[in-house]
Amino acid sequence: MNQTEFSELHASCVTAFKTFVAEAEKTSTMLANCTAEPLPLTQRLRMMFQERAENAAHLVYLGTKRLLHDAARLVYTSSN
Repeated sequence: MNQTEFSELHASCVTAFKTFVAEAEKTSTMLANCTAEPLPLTQRLRMMFQERAENAAHLVYLGTKRLLHDAARLVYTSSN
């Protein structure tokens, strides 16, 4: 893997992290609007879909980060 490829992988990891954080913020905002009373069905469904979106974004970030760490280890071990 050359420096350009590594930089592109790093950039996609940063993008995936930012996407995950944005989704987590949306979920947090929705949770902050909860009350002691049960939410209407439409709001519960929106929250469920948002949680799924957050979880999916988290998985993408973790996968991208794993690739970046693997690439970094390969570069480090091959340079010794």
